[in-house]
Amino acid sequence: MYRILIAEDSKPILRNIKELLSKSELPVQVVHTASNGEDALKGFASHFIDILITDIRMPKMDGLALIEEAKKANPKLKVVLISGYNDFEYTRKAINLQVADYLLKPVERSALIEVMERVIAQICEECRDEFAGLDVILEPAASRRLTLQPEFFRRKKLVILLHLQYFHPEAPGWRPESIQNVLSRSFSQHPFWVFAINKPRQMLVLTEPSFIESTVSTMERLAEIRARLYEEGLSTSITGRFMPIMPKDIADCCHALSDFISSRISILEPCLADMAYPGSQSIEVLEDMERLGARYCDMIIKLQKEPFLRQLGEQLGKWGRSNLRIVQLQRFVALLANAFALHQSVRDERIDWEFQAEMQQLFERTSYVDFCSGLLTLLENRFTLVQSLNKKSGYELFLLIDGYLQSNLYSQVSLNDLVAAFHVSPSYISRVVRKHAQRTLMQHYLDLKITEARKVMKSNPDLKIKELSEALCFYDQHYFSKVFKEYAGCNPSEYKRMLHGNGS
Repeated sequence: MYRILIAEDSKPILRNIKELLSKSELPVQVVHTASNGEDALKGFASHFIDILITDIRMPKMDGLALIEEAKKANPKLKVVLISGYNDFEYTRKAINLQVADYLLKPVERSALIEVMERVIAQICEECRDEFAGLDVILEPAASRRLTLQPEFFRRKKLVILLHLQYFHPEAPGWRPESIQNVLSRSFSQHPFWVFAINKPRQMLVLTEPSFIESTVSTMERLAEIRARLYEEGLSTSITGRFMPIMPKDIADCCHALSDFISSRISILEPCLADMAYPGSQSIEVLEDMERLGARYCDMIIKLQKEPFLRQLGEQLGKWGRSNLRIVQLQRFVALLANAFALHQSVRDERIDWEFQAEMQQLFERTSYVDFCSGLLTLLENRFTLVQSLNKKSGYELFLLIDGYLQSNLYSQVSLNDLVAAFHVSPSYISRVVRKHAQRTLMQHYLDLKITEARKVMKSNPDLKIKELSEALCFYDQHYFSKVFKEYAGCNPSEYKRMLHGNGS
């Protein structure tokens, strides 16, 4: 409901406006009336007013002076002036004070309804603009359903973020409406607004500044919320910003809280953290995850399946006992997934994507033991896949590379060209060629070119050596002769004489 204050020194006009509004079916409520500006100003001290309807000329304090003072209490106050005068000076001052609309005496029902509908529409539009920033953090379905009453925008809010604990049994009560009901029952004297946001396992909770009482610490309040949610089967980590902020700043605050709690939540125990005091939740760096991950990635590269799985099982058990932070575990799992993706002999983006998705889904398991079992099984299967690809695809890849090179003897193929053509790493190409050709990639390619040159010289003995050199993409004839001698045992001129001497 939009709260209205009417200031009018004519009692019949005041009663008429109040009665018309009460019968209008508009979402408005007259919370205060006054017969002069001074009495009206007292109403602003005891009520939050959305719309002021005031006469221009009143005793003690006129309408324009009242507007100036009232806007100090609520800068977004909407004002409707009532006037029976065509006074240009008053009108000019009213414009400077950003009056929303005018009504002429006698006030008629149709004019009043029309003006109030316009003013309410202005307030709604301003509220939407002010809260538009929430669209970037709300879960899309929640954003589409979002409707907030004007009461929401009247005061600053405290921002609290809930994070559902990982490796916890299914939580059917993890819905905004369920959580709002729990909080409203537990803290009935305080209003709550709960939203699903676009970060997994997180909920945004807003409440009034009065929620933090002078006799209760912020951490005690967080502990109370956690206890109430736990009674409903919800194990949650909770953080908050307990300096009240305006709705337009909520989105940025929510981002900061999300990063803050995500870096602190651990495998087994939920945490409480006041963002203003980061030390309220100590962070122990258990291991250098990058260094540890590199050791396991090295075993993946070397396909040391058995020691990898044995040592990883032991490491996961150790982390469970030491209550490792989730962000560290997620980083470690990502390092392993990337190592397998890089190792695979012939890249298949669909298989890689499915593997990455399966690794992430492990964090939705209902217990840490189940997570560990699933991770070890998934990695064992991945090892088996990569080993089978390595056994059967190395020679197949060499044949493909060899065919590609032979098809491009009259152009210049680089290692990067082969990487782009076959979607494998440069180092893997080099290893495959050396293994199956018994020489480097460049040596193999030059040998193919010289073999082609000898065939051409036999079939076309009149072709000049310089022309043949250029056709095979050697940068000059001298270099061609040098390479030719290295691979054929003689230079091109000697080879041609040998061919003629044999009568070919």
